[in-house]
Amino acid sequence: MRKTLGDLAEHVKSIIVPDTGEAYAIHPDFTCVIAEESIREGITAFRGFLYRLCDAFVAEGDAYDVKTKVAHGYETRSGTSMYYPFLGHVRNLLLGMGYHGVLAGDGHLLVVGGSVFNPKLSVSKSMECLRFLAGRGLSFAGVDVSAKKPELSQIESFAVSYPAHPAMLAGMKAMAMAEKKFSTLANWDIFMRCDYRTLGNGEADAVSTLINTIAPLPGAMRDLIMRLHERCLENGLTCEAEIKDFWILVKYTYKRKVLWGLNKSLNKGFELSVKPMHTAQYADAIETFPKALRDVIAKGHGCGRKRPEIGHCDGGCRGLRLLLDEGLLGMRDSIVTWFDRELAYLGKK
Repeated sequence: MRKTLGDLAEHVKSIIVPDTGEAYAIHPDFTCVIAEESIREGITAFRGFLYRLCDAFVAEGDAYDVKTKVAHGYETRSGTSMYYPFLGHVRNLLLGMGYHGVLAGDGHLLVVGGSVFNPKLSVSKSMECLRFLAGRGLSFAGVDVSAKKPELSQIESFAVSYPAHPAMLAGMKAMAMAEKKFSTLANWDIFMRCDYRTLGNGEADAVSTLINTIAPLPGAMRDLIMRLHERCLENGLTCEAEIKDFWILVKYTYKRKVLWGLNKSLNKGFELSVKPMHTAQYADAIETFPKALRDVIAKGHGCGRKRPEIGHCDGGCRGLRLLLDEGLLGMRDSIVTWFDRELAYLGKK
């Protein structure tokens, strides 16, 4: 079943980095533009703005959704630009205003050049985005948001304000700068996730990403994930985090090979992806596992199109997939045993 724009907004809201209350460093490249205390206050306000923005997409998203475009059944990335273009347009406009805008009026205004509007986007679409943002409390002095098709190309500059909490503009600018400065192939969406952890050196610790990601899960599920995490680190695996188009993957590698990972995505929710390599060596132990787990392991992994017994894409290239649900908790002891057996054969021929 196709996920809606409202579903995506709820997912984005769930992966916005929460305020942990812990101190975080801020790189001088930011404090030379914005005072440190303004950044910290602004980050809190910007996070609140993003929550309200997501709530608005949930409430009104049906009017802006493109329902004819459906993601592949095994897609983990959200495909924002293709499947949910309106959210992508709003994000890009906010990002452009934050990055190119200049704080003025004691930080209560963001003066933005008219070039912030995407020339490849129709005027009507740009105005639709502005009106949506105006409905969320932003004001645009110098742009008539009630006009149907104003000459956006003729606008030299305009001023953005947020009367409900003016400090938000400093946070929006800081996070836009972080997105432009630190975004990599393995770390997207810094701006929309309000990932303030990157303000120090551009990197968010993989363990903190794991802890924040699993926070909504039941305590027993969190305990299982952390138990597997600790066993892997004790056996020499490396924990890394990748975040791409609102898809979070915390993966565990050995000699650059991914052995398993924790995924959180719009289309699949929470799941484990596992790539066992030594199941033949402990087949006797597998026979003691619950049938549901035995069936998953027996299926094997790899490209379904290249496997004669399957012959079509089944997501097997990403490994064996296990949803994080009550059924998984019922098999947790067997899963720990499974991982322990795999880890025991690491490095052995």
